[in-house]
Amino acid sequence: RIRVLSPIAPHPGARPAEPTLEDGYLISRNPAVQYDLGAFAKGYAIDLALEYLQARGIEHAVINAGGDLRVIGRHGERPWRIGIRHPRENDVIAWLDTEAGESVFTSGDYERFYIHQGRRFHHILDPRTGYPARGASSVSVIHRDAGTADAAATALFVAGPESWHEIARSMGIKYVMLIDNTMRIHMNPAMRKRVHLINPESVHIVLSEPL
Repeated sequence: RIRVLSPIAPHPGARPAEPTLEDGYLISRNPAVQYDLGAFAKGYAIDLALEYLQARGIEHAVINAGGDLRVIGRHGERPWRIGIRHPRENDVIAWLDTEAGESVFTSGDYERFYIHQGRRFHHILDPRTGYPARGASSVSVIHRDAGTADAAATALFVAGPESWHEIARSMGIKYVMLIDNTMRIHMNPAMRKRVHLINPESVHIVLSEPL
C-alpha cells in the first residue's frame, strides 16, 4: 500500500524526504513518487489465478500471461513443455519440462525497446543509473512461486552476467538461465540439467558454481 501525503515545502536546495514504511504503508511527501508493481505484479496475479482454479477442482492447467507462466498437473501423459525464446531471433532457443506447481518467467530486452543511434533502449531500468540495464539480453528462472519468479527474473537481468549468481543465491533461486548481450548462455548446473538447447553446437555455455 502507498500513501502520498501533502508535500512540505523544503528548504532551498534540500532533497525531497525519502519514503518511509509505517504500519504497512509506504509513505512519502514527494509528489513525484510513483509505486510501480510491474516487476512482480504479473507473477502475483498468476499465483492468485492458479489458487482460484485449484479451489474449483482444476488439476491440470497452464496460466500464461504474455509468455510468463505457472503450471499444475501434466499435459496428458507428459509434463508441460515450455519454450524459451531466442532474444534476437523469432524462434525458440531452448525448452524445458516443468514439474507440477512450477513457474517459468523470463525478463528480456526484446519486447519493449527502440534503437537510437545504434543503441538498444529497453524497459528494464537499472536503478543505479536510471538507464536501461546492460549486459543481459534475457533471463529465465524457475521457481514454485510465480511472484518470486517474476521479481527474480527482473532482478537478475539488472544484475547481469557478472552478479546474477550472487543475487540468485540471496533470493533462494535454484534455476537460472541468462543470455548475455554476446549471446553466451550462463546457467547454474541444476538449470543445465533441465534445459534442452535447440542447437547446442552453435552456442557458448558458461556454467556457474551451484546455487
